[in-house]
Amino acid sequence: MAMLVLEGEVCLCALLFPFLCPSLVDAQQYFLPLKWPRECGPREFFSSTEFICRPCGAGQQRAANGLSCICKPGYRLFRDYGGANITCSACNTGEAVTQDGWDCIQCGAMNSSTKILSNGKCACHNANEILVERTQNGKLLNQAGCQLCDAMPMAYTWPNSERNLCAKCGSSFIISAKSCDCSDLTVADGLCFSSSASVDARIDFPLLSLPIAVTSSWFAEHLLGARLACQNFRNTTACQALGNMCVMAMGSLRATSGPCQILLHIGTSSTGSHTNNIPTWPVGLPWIYYNHPTLPGDTRPILEAMALPNTFSTWDTQKRRLHIVLAKYDIQGNFLGYGKADGGKLQLCSDTASRIDSAYIFGTTYRQMCSISISVLQSHFPEPTFFEPFLEFEQNGQLHLYALPVLNLNLHDSFGTFINQGSDRRRWVLMRRFLLVDAVGGLGVPSSHLLRFVSSLSIFVTLVPGETLGRIFPPLLSLRYSEIDLETAGSDSMVQVSFSVDYSMKQGENQRQTDIALAVLGSLAVLHALQKTVSWRRRQGLHLLDLPSVVNFLIFFAGLLANVFFLVAFGTGLYWLIFYKNQQQVTVLLPSEQEEMSFVIYVSCALGLKFLQILHLLIFQTSVDIFFLDWERPRDAAEILAETSQTSMSEGARAKSTISIWRTYFVANEWIELQTIRKLSPALHILLTIFFLQVIGFENLALREPTPSLLPPLDTDAACWSRILRFGVCTSVWIVLGFLQIGLHSLCYERFIEDKIRQFVDLCSMSNVSVLIFSHCNFGYYIHGRSVHGRGDASIDEMYTNLKKEEENRCSCRGLLPNADVQTFEVATSINMRRRFEAINQTPAVVVPARLNGQALGVVEQNIQSYHIMNRFLSAFIDHAYKDMDYIVRDKTTLEKVLDMEIQEPLDKSLFYNGFLQHLAVSWQEKLGKEDVGGQKIPYLTSFKIRSDEVAFIITTDRFSLPPVTLLMEFP
Repeated sequence: MAMLVLEGEVCLCALLFPFLCPSLVDAQQYFLPLKWPRECGPREFFSSTEFICRPCGAGQQRAANGLSCICKPGYRLFRDYGGANITCSACNTGEAVTQDGWDCIQCGAMNSSTKILSNGKCACHNANEILVERTQNGKLLNQAGCQLCDAMPMAYTWPNSERNLCAKCGSSFIISAKSCDCSDLTVADGLCFSSSASVDARIDFPLLSLPIAVTSSWFAEHLLGARLACQNFRNTTACQALGNMCVMAMGSLRATSGPCQILLHIGTSSTGSHTNNIPTWPVGLPWIYYNHPTLPGDTRPILEAMALPNTFSTWDTQKRRLHIVLAKYDIQGNFLGYGKADGGKLQLCSDTASRIDSAYIFGTTYRQMCSISISVLQSHFPEPTFFEPFLEFEQNGQLHLYALPVLNLNLHDSFGTFINQGSDRRRWVLMRRFLLVDAVGGLGVPSSHLLRFVSSLSIFVTLVPGETLGRIFPPLLSLRYSEIDLETAGSDSMVQVSFSVDYSMKQGENQRQTDIALAVLGSLAVLHALQKTVSWRRRQGLHLLDLPSVVNFLIFFAGLLANVFFLVAFGTGLYWLIFYKNQQQVTVLLPSEQEEMSFVIYVSCALGLKFLQILHLLIFQTSVDIFFLDWERPRDAAEILAETSQTSMSEGARAKSTISIWRTYFVANEWIELQTIRKLSPALHILLTIFFLQVIGFENLALREPTPSLLPPLDTDAACWSRILRFGVCTSVWIVLGFLQIGLHSLCYERFIEDKIRQFVDLCSMSNVSVLIFSHCNFGYYIHGRSVHGRGDASIDEMYTNLKKEEENRCSCRGLLPNADVQTFEVATSINMRRRFEAINQTPAVVVPARLNGQALGVVEQNIQSYHIMNRFLSAFIDHAYKDMDYIVRDKTTLEKVLDMEIQEPLDKSLFYNGFLQHLAVSWQEKLGKEDVGGQKIPYLTSFKIRSDEVAFIITTDRFSLPPVTLLMEFP
């Protein structure tokens, strides 16, 4: 319709405005009607030059291809200029057309066995006669006649396929029948045999939804002839064809008269030596089975007995490839020659040449998978091609071939069991020959059309252990076939095919070392968990073994065991990353994907146990008690009058004597904000990790190929990833970047910009507020924030004056002890002190509905009263006001620092332990001197962060700081 409209517009423009569109007036239309050759009539042909149907001439009819004309029966060629340009002339009544179609001749000379066929040509009745129409010099006879061929000795002639010449009989006729006539004997596949035999032409297809045995047309036509020719005459081509049919039957021995059983019977009945002294390779027969299929035995001597003399290297280009050579045969048994496996000979998936050939780079684990249509398989493999694999190697300057075994996973025994799919190598039956696609064997009687193709082809290469030359055992080819019924699936259906090359070595020693590391570290984890449990029980004030102690021991052990699994997994990844990627002669290979499962289990256990520890940590955080101790005291009337120069105190002045709660609120708010402070920036850390892995190319170190390249060559871009190397690379990059961030944050950011922890301790001192944290019943942490000036609620003038005094050293130190700067402590409280604390803290915070406002007032007042009592109690406790609840300040011993526990129990007096990094800060000051470059004193103080179930202290100075732990606790 669009074409017609356009044509109308063109014509209208040309008629109305010829001067405006002269090019349209002269335009040529380039379109023609669509005509298919099948649409032409019986006396028409399709002209390939005009794309239309043309009629045939007189006495002519359409040829079989529909593209030309031929003479009708009874008409001879008069002129032939090629194609449909011919002229035909009718023969007289009673005459026939000669075999070449150019002349007319009468039938019936020499004898009376001639006749006229429906095509208008003469023919002979008897099978041993030929039709004679011309003399030897080509002159046409008056009448056509039949000439008898001499099938007797001394002549042995028989009509050829065109029945126009007596040709010599086949040797099988001469040997078996002593004549060209084999009517009394057995004729099979065009050969004559004096004896006959039974054959089973069925092929099993057990993988279909309904397993069936198809009577193969190919077997029915050629199996008997191949058997008799191989058995009687040792015909090479027939024996190879018989071996091909055994491969098409998947090497099955289920049928007693099948090709595989026949081949074994011929080999068993033959006498003489074996080819190359191989017991399963009789002389004159194809080598189909690597080991005897009825008595397979252990295949380990075949796969692991002999190390090939090849040496492989990652740097030498000649020693870096697997040189696999294929001997090829067609379906008739003809040898097609040798060829390298390069170029995708064994790969059904199409890809670039570099990716396809990278499959044979030594040490590179290769994976290729694709979807391919059945029509492509049929078009590329109309007939199956059979392969026998060899590995090429050089010895003493001469090239040799080593026959490689083939493991057909579809091979089944007489009971229908797939014996090669089990892990018991003693039952494996190894073969030598295989095919990729079989579209011929499934063409059965009467109308079955089945297709068998290799859905998975894998090459397994095993490295010889304990050698430094990079030698291997014979590679093993493993094939798995799939079957499709084309009548139900259709030629446009897609199927999945894969090709892989795997390298492995015996990992028994490595696994043993890993098990030893797990056992040793696991034992240490048990001891450490016991020690942590003892420490926890002391801090909780427990003396008898109870259920919470057992639960905490199990949780401590789970967390430590998670660390053990992580260390083993990280060590394993780092080991393979260093030794696998840094070798010239290939001496170690990565564990296979199946062997990597133990590594995956380690990582999974680490994640699961660490998740359990985090849950315990969250529960632990909800039980922490925090109290902000306000040291501020109300001012008396004399102080207020002295400051205001007044003689009397008004009500407003009395109001000023009360203590403000805002300082405590501010410190508590800053404490809450500290819970989000980290040495690491998670977003920056993730971005840097992705940058180094993706952009710089560190992720390429996780490829299963032994070259340590951040930018691997193009011929290895089909290599697959190793989970062990991935974990090792990613974890290494993550840890290194983490330490770099911590170092930069500690050495640069905290020194020159701000230190949040130090600022918080300073804020406590300036606010005159201390912080007491009970992480356990009898253990906690204390920040001494008591102002050295006596008050924190001061005006700006007073604040400036106080800071000036500290700068000029005209006031005492901020520490708990006189002339000491230590403000952070670990606290182990006595039982009496904890009981008093619990007694005061018994009043719960109750939320009361508004309708009970009167009752709520009493609860709130009670809470406020409890706060004041607790504040006075803790103030008095810190000031040594209670002789029965006194405390002493001391340093932790080295053993206590290492074990992170308190050996001395606080029976009568509580214990305040100085921050264990304080002495390190003092030693730094002693090394650096009391003054820095600017001549000012280097102040130091301690601060802290809480990590899991312990508190980590840090020391900060104006110039440097130690990196603290980055995981903070959140307290409600």
